[in-house]
Amino acid sequence: MGTARSDRQMANTTTESRYFELLGRAYEIPLESTGFEDFLDAAHDYFCADPETGKVAEDVARFSHDGLEDHTSRLERIFDVAMKAEAHEAETDARYHSVLRVAPGTMQVHGNEAAIALLGCDLPRRLSELPFDHEALNQIREALSEPDREDLILLARVREDDPRPCLALVQPGHGDDTEARISLSFIHWSEGLIERLGNALGLTESETEVLQGHLDNKTPREIAEERGRSPETIKVQAKTILRKTGCARMTDVVRLAASISYLLRKMPDARRADLDDWATPVSSLTQTVRDGRSIAYYRHGPSSAKRTVLFSHALIQGPFFAPAFLSKLADAGVRLLAPSRPGYGYSDPPRSADTFEADSVADALAVLDAEGVDGVHVVGHQLGTSHAYRIANALGPRARSLIFINGGIPLDEKHYASMDRRVRFAAMATRHAPAILKMANALGIRSFRKKGVRAFLTDRYARSDIDMRALLMPGVMELHAHGTFHACEQEGIPFFLDEKSKHADWSADALSASCRQYWLQPEDCSIVDPDAVREFVGKLRGARFETEPGAGAIMLYQRPERVAKFILDAISDTPDAGRAVSP
Repeated sequence: MGTARSDRQMANTTTESRYFELLGRAYEIPLESTGFEDFLDAAHDYFCADPETGKVAEDVARFSHDGLEDHTSRLERIFDVAMKAEAHEAETDARYHSVLRVAPGTMQVHGNEAAIALLGCDLPRRLSELPFDHEALNQIREALSEPDREDLILLARVREDDPRPCLALVQPGHGDDTEARISLSFIHWSEGLIERLGNALGLTESETEVLQGHLDNKTPREIAEERGRSPETIKVQAKTILRKTGCARMTDVVRLAASISYLLRKMPDARRADLDDWATPVSSLTQTVRDGRSIAYYRHGPSSAKRTVLFSHALIQGPFFAPAFLSKLADAGVRLLAPSRPGYGYSDPPRSADTFEADSVADALAVLDAEGVDGVHVVGHQLGTSHAYRIANALGPRARSLIFINGGIPLDEKHYASMDRRVRFAAMATRHAPAILKMANALGIRSFRKKGVRAFLTDRYARSDIDMRALLMPGVMELHAHGTFHACEQEGIPFFLDEKSKHADWSADALSASCRQYWLQPEDCSIVDPDAVREFVGKLRGARFETEPGAGAIMLYQRPERVAKFILDAISDTPDAGRAVSP
């Protein structure tokens, strides 16, 4: 009896320990750049006892997660305070224009408040006492010692305890009575600035990482250890950098990089401009109203079209399409209507969390009524699959066909083994601890905004080579970013609601559909195993199933013309009037 009680106490202690370790990771998110990714990995491991089988840890179901909402609210406040502090620091850095004045003869240095803040020491003091690195001090002395010397630009480092790079413009005085001036500009080697610098110098991603190591004043051996490469490889890449930049030494490359970076900071990055504001696109957007709620939808193609497609969008790809996709549909005389579900983009939130699915269906029908559409082909994409089924069932004979692009299926524990870690975590959390999923969504939105959409999408698909290559295709990153903004426009309201809907059992909705069904699945999808989808589709009446070789989860953007052709072929295969499929 005592032994059994002792075993239970030990199990409860272990469970609590795992839970508090996960909670501790959550509190690190606002403080560390990789905090959110570390939290997701810890959350996955908290739920999943065996990644090979997808088995759920037995103690998860036993442990109460009461109070997590209080922790989530507290973490949101901490995150917001941290982001405000960082924004203030960035604003302060942006205003830094430090000016030092060097008295002739005495080398006594005076400076403004920005210079005092940057150098971290009181002024005035002698030039030799300034906290510059030794080489920079020698260069400054040499420049000031020569009469009528031309202006000198150099890269200097200040503070021994916390070295910070700055660009120094040394302007020697003219004549014995003229002060010399040294203008200092702080350089923050952000990820965006490093990327732009590498592009400006024509460096590869790997070479840019080596340059960043030198900019951080690291030795080749330290760079090699950090990147998991041999010192010889780093030296070879450094030689390539010298050749591409026309420099003789890496110190010259560093100075060149500092000079170019100063210019890049002043120049807008047109390629990134629309990816920094986190705003959902409004091109082709229109709105209608249902029961006092505004419903936003995107309209493409000829208004006189006799055939219409209603698109039920995915979570973070959204209702946005490649030009080649839209052109192919328009050329075939097909109109595309893509409503935003409640809480996405510019559509009002649902009446309540419990009415999310019902409002999604009613909103879609309202869009069709506003456009005067009778018969329609319903397309479901990824997480939009279950909603597409409900819409088609509500339309009855008005639904000409159901077409699925990388469609989802009702998920249960037998599918966990083949899932991507992030999807598996969402599935397990939805069923066993929704409060943890809510916490992840709330903190994820803030983390994504802080790091930027490129970093978010890169992390999202880092485990899929096919999708990573797709992200690098022209226009794909921008399209996918628009979908991410669409999901986050209202602080991520749909994330939890749609994940909950996705992981519910909606088999009855699928089995009751009476119109023709067409499925196109990517063979290399990292979200759901195509074989599991094939098995599910095999149970549906009259459904046709195809796979696309070499395509991944971003197939809609990766193969836009192929997807458009599949939709058009399905439309052509469907009778003009709605017709039930015989069992």
